[in-house]
Amino acid sequence: MLAFESAMPRTSPILTTRPMNKLSCRLLAIDEGCQQLSLIDTHTDTFHWTLDLSDYPLARDLQRLDERRVLVGYDRGFFEVDIDTGHVLTSCARWTEVTAVHRRADGSTLVTGHNLDGTGGVNVLTLDCELAIARVARRDGDYVRLMRPTSSDTYLLCTNDRIIETTPELATIRSFSTPGFEHAWLAERLQDGTTLVSAGYGAFMALFDAEGGLLQRFGDADQVPQNVVPFFYATFRPLANGRLLVANWQGHGPDNGHKGCQLLEFNAERCVVGSWSAPDRISSLQGILPV
Repeated sequence: MLAFESAMPRTSPILTTRPMNKLSCRLLAIDEGCQQLSLIDTHTDTFHWTLDLSDYPLARDLQRLDERRVLVGYDRGFFEVDIDTGHVLTSCARWTEVTAVHRRADGSTLVTGHNLDGTGGVNVLTLDCELAIARVARRDGDYVRLMRPTSSDTYLLCTNDRIIETTPELATIRSFSTPGFEHAWLAERLQDGTTLVSAGYGAFMALFDAEGGLLQRFGDADQVPQNVVPFFYATFRPLANGRLLVANWQGHGPDNGHKGCQLLEFNAERCVVGSWSAPDRISSLQGILPV
């Protein structure tokens, strides 16, 4: 088992005072505060449709399956939604405390959460193409958020103050941590082998090398324009040319829309260059998926 904690990045933080442009993209967005899922064109501020998530509580995870469908993970399981219409196509509701889902290329589905097998630990369940449980993996723990498999057939589990990389059996390989992680939300293995993490309430982004050393920390309050008001960095999405979208969640409940910038764009140098908010329509942006 390898574990590393880094106090300072090995590269200097990048500060920016440049003005932010309005973001222009088409994306699916989970508003956790209002419990809604919407298809939005940020260029025109158009909400093409909005799905009430009352029947799908605590939706957190989004994965594009094909040109038509997106997989959405929520507390009881997952459902597939039509991108163009917002219609729910299929659903699977069997558990509570599901936090992440992922559809593999072979059609199997990984379901991550707490106590899914009734033993009180962290689980990753593998469902076959017929949604029957093919494998149950378990490790001790009482907290997990999003999970991402890597191209090396390992899993990246977000477990509050650290990211744990595991085998498919959930045995620890290494961990990624740095001071400030609190409810760290998402970790992604990038093509160059580095691991990018959103720090949750730490309200910064962290980039780690393959051994777990901190390479870069960016997006802190002193590195972005004052009106951003970093509070909780949740889902992020890498874009072309090294750019990055980050959701800046602002709190539970329906009245947080005016507290800060809801969606941020960082360029390849990790400077904030764009933002977008819809304070009268969205309270707390948590999940994002460009489509």
